[in-house]
Amino acid sequence: MFKLTVMSFGFKHGSCDEVNILYDVRGFKNPYYVDELRDKTGLCDDVYEYVFSDEAAEAFFLPSVTAARVALDRAIALGKDGFTLAYACTGGKHRSVSFARRAKDYFTELGYDVVFVNRDCDKL
Repeated sequence: MFKLTVMSFGFKHGSCDEVNILYDVRGFKNPYYVDELRDKTGLCDDVYEYVFSDEAAEAFFLPSVTAARVALDRAIALGKDGFTLAYACTGGKHRSVSFARRAKDYFTELGYDVVFVNRDCDKL
């Protein structure tokens, strides 16, 4: 059965070689610099909402999943058994997790079998 993995990670904890498509989201508003959000993650609604309060993040998201969907559907058509879409930021705790969370919801709603991985979410 085909498996779509949507993951987040932080570049400061090393790269991730097993991805098919990687989006760098370091250019968007960073919750790390907001005291009440710093110790939370993109799994928390207030962090997620803060990240997507940035109009640029909103504008980036849909084209990112649209492009990924084209490549994903080609992988399925070619008989591949899996595909990994990743979002990365500096620490892998806020922005990348928020984007990956939203992508997971997007692809789940479309009926894909999604595995959600947040590699560095609990790291300092």
